[in-house]
Amino acid sequence: RAALLTGGRTHHELLLIEVGSAEGPLQGKRIGLYHVGWKVGDSMTELETVYKRLNELGYPVEGLSDHTISHSLYLRDPDGNEVELYVDNPDYDWRVDNSWMEAPVKPLRIRD
Repeated sequence: RAALLTGGRTHHELLLIEVGSAEGPLQGKRIGLYHVGWKVGDSMTELETVYKRLNELGYPVEGLSDHTISHSLYLRDPDGNEVELYVDNPDYDWRVDNSWMEAPVKPLRIRD
């Protein structure tokens, strides 16, 4: 149901996920762009800085997730597409352990 493409620098530079049939318009299941993810640094401190900046600007953060391999913030762009801002978890070595693919998503705590 998914393909992870990497050049070897990180666990995936591109992730393609099968979504199946979908109906529009831009709510719920739909055809077209759904999600983009951007790496915003190399540490939790950098992700916390992004989170604080979004709060200062009044931009709503819809979710915070610990994916084992990475830590992510989620928000929406003006068209309703999900935007993920993330950093890799420096304590996890994806080169030797692929169990993250089956790990449940956990809540992420951000320091205030």
